[in-house]
Amino acid sequence: MTLRLNSVTKIFDRYFRLMESYRDADGHCTQKTLLTIGVWNDASIEQINKISSHLNLLEKGSKSLFDEADNYVKQQVDIIWQQLVSKGKVDTSLQDPIKRKKLIYEDSLVHKDAREIGAEWLCYQALEQLDLKQCLSRLEWSEDKIKLTQTQIISRAVYPASELETSRWIKENSAVCAITQYPIESINKDKLYRNALSLYEAKEEIEKHLSKKTNELFDLQDKIVLYDLTNTYFEGRKTNSKLAKFGKSKEQRKDAKLVVLALVVNIEGFIKYSNIFEGNTADNTTIPNIINNLRRQTSTHQRAIVVIDAGIATKENLEIIKANGYDYVDVNRVQL
Repeated sequence: MTLRLNSVTKIFDRYFRLMESYRDADGHCTQKTLLTIGVWNDASIEQINKISSHLNLLEKGSKSLFDEADNYVKQQVDIIWQQLVSKGKVDTSLQDPIKRKKLIYEDSLVHKDAREIGAEWLCYQALEQLDLKQCLSRLEWSEDKIKLTQTQIISRAVYPASELETSRWIKENSAVCAITQYPIESINKDKLYRNALSLYEAKEEIEKHLSKKTNELFDLQDKIVLYDLTNTYFEGRKTNSKLAKFGKSKEQRKDAKLVVLALVVNIEGFIKYSNIFEGNTADNTTIPNIINNLRRQTSTHQRAIVVIDAGIATKENLEIIKANGYDYVDVNRVQL
């Protein structure tokens, strides 16, 4: 309500507008005019307050518990409400009490940038507990490179794919960059390729860190470790590869070049050490390399047992295992 001087009567008239208060997109309180009522001198302040109260209840799809005794108030409420409805100032669909109870109208939702975050967040928490960032910082990696590494590791765990497909998945489906704070516009397959090579160059330091950290987290002693090898073949010619060689394929692919994969795990399944050998490497020639590295990777101070199969358990290898402070369990190559 405002007071306006009537130029004819020289008396101040009461001039009314029906206003709506709301908070805008920036969080500021503001108002807009729903209806201009104009000069209104024939209603008392009490009647105007009642009219306002009834209109508020109608807008909320409700009504007063008691019938209004003042016919003038009832008449004005009806007139003003019909004007609001005819001018589209109120949403009459909300008069349905069932609709008013719904906080979200699923049919009206529009997803503009829906992304997955659950598995990514779980993996990020695992990396935090493993203190991977601390390990990479000791290698003097930049903050930006560490964030890229976290992004790549999480992506490989959640969505194992090629670098090209991984970069597409990150940009179109995943919220992993929002978690690691690496700029999503900087993701591309070439960066992922180069960073994978950096990770492999730092493999021994990272494995050593993870070996000790998992022992600390889960209170493990590495009393027993299991060592085995397998091989995998390449479809391509691998002409310039230093590791891919023709060898004895466990998948019977004599036509394809191989690499030998070696892995040492404890009985809980945590990796202690891994390596990639040339494809023509015999299983029984890998023990010296593995044992020397295993001694550096494990955090146990107790005498551990190495479990190996018959293909590795030559007399020379068993002597190497014993000489390095380990006991062993193996399949005997000699029939009894």
